[in-house]
Amino acid sequence: MKQRRRLRSSLFVALISVACTVVGVGSQSGTTPDFKNEFFRRCNTFQGDGQSGRNCSDLWDLFTKAFVNRTTCEIDRSDYSDFLNASISTPTVANKAMFWTKVYPFVYSFTGSRSQSGKYVTVVDLLPGYIMNSLSWCWSQESNDFNYTSCPSSRDCPGGKTASNSFWNATSKNFATLASGVVFAMINGSVSSGAFTNNSQFFTVEVPAMEYPWITEMRVVLVHNPLISFRESCSNFTLKTLSETLAAKRINYTCEEDPSEIRQLQCQLYPEYQATEYCSTSDQRSLNRYKLSTLINAAIAVSLKTAFSI
Repeated sequence: MKQRRRLRSSLFVALISVACTVVGVGSQSGTTPDFKNEFFRRCNTFQGDGQSGRNCSDLWDLFTKAFVNRTTCEIDRSDYSDFLNASISTPTVANKAMFWTKVYPFVYSFTGSRSQSGKYVTVVDLLPGYIMNSLSWCWSQESNDFNYTSCPSSRDCPGGKTASNSFWNATSKNFATLASGVVFAMINGSVSSGAFTNNSQFFTVEVPAMEYPWITEMRVVLVHNPLISFRESCSNFTLKTLSETLAAKRINYTCEEDPSEIRQLQCQLYPEYQATEYCSTSDQRSLNRYKLSTLINAAIAVSLKTAFSI
């Protein structure tokens, strides 16, 4: 599946803060401006890649049916079932499913990078997640319209049953049931409270939905922020809980800390990392080669442009 353009931040927010643990859960802000038009724009863009043949108007009706004229804090993930069933045509995601927790948006910088293109499929590579990635929405019964001023956070509603949180719970569970074979998980190892905790959908929704023999192995990529002293390892603290949880399901667990391709990308994206030991030795040499290659290519392009203009 083609990797599509992502909504990225220039800062590595997810490895510095744990405030946002899922792709699209809003805070106290209201519905995203021009929400309906953005829904249709993304729906049509996705299908422009030839990945689906769904009618966007029908999908909009099924999507809004889940929460329109409903009490704000009583939206269940099952309310999105019709929308998900109608919008997903992929029967299974075999040996490519990438899950993540507390590493947004870096995970999409990695899976969408040239070196990793086509190797992984994430929840936003399927139509529902692609449309709703980073959007916020909620309904106002008083105005009988979207509430563009304020939406409740998951903490404001019993069971977190907001329109957006229930959507991502439903979408995450659906993605976990589509995954098969070997699955991957990128996890933030610099969170002092632990990576595998009950404040993430990876813990509460996705892992519980994984079953053997449909899923045989999880390969964890544990990512650290070199500017934070706390470091969780593959075998202790909450990662130990994850390995034991998977073992009880007869799913194999392997884990690698800060593989070279992760470190190299971090050192390219975040200049503040480059002076640390994390970006030294082979990774720093790779970064220097990358910078030199970029300069050479830019010089060649200028030379060719000058030559053809003479």
